[in-house]
Amino acid sequence: MNSKLRIAAATVTAALALGVAAPMANAVEASRTPAVSAVQVEAAASPAQMHAIAAALTSRQGETVTAKGAVDPALLETAKDIVAYIKKYLAKEYTKARNAAKKGYAAFVKWVKSLKPENPVRIVLEIGGKKLIEIVIALLKK
Repeated sequence: MNSKLRIAAATVTAALALGVAAPMANAVEASRTPAVSAVQVEAAASPAQMHAIAAALTSRQGETVTAKGAVDPALLETAKDIVAYIKKYLAKEYTKARNAAKKGYAAFVKWVKSLKPENPVRIVLEIGGKKLIEIVIALLKK
């Protein structure tokens, strides 16, 4: 009887140890602060620049899956703001952007990477991702 009690106690102890140790190991992983890519933005020249950056950041949070072929309205608005910003504040770059958009996705991304790293358009498009770039290309082709 005493040996059965010892075996049961050892089994329960091992189960408790594993039951407590596994969640604690996961808790340590979860409590670590995630790596965040830092983006340094120099002083914005206008409120439109700040609006474009803020719109891109919030559009990623509100992005939802829509019907096949449909575009998320928030993402579309962000893309329209980007095109309007390029037209208004980067007049020289607008023709380059249109030509790159007509050549396709790779050419447009190459144009985006040719902009200075602190350029708000580059920052917003890099944060927005492929879907946002595709919508901007479609708007520039019109």
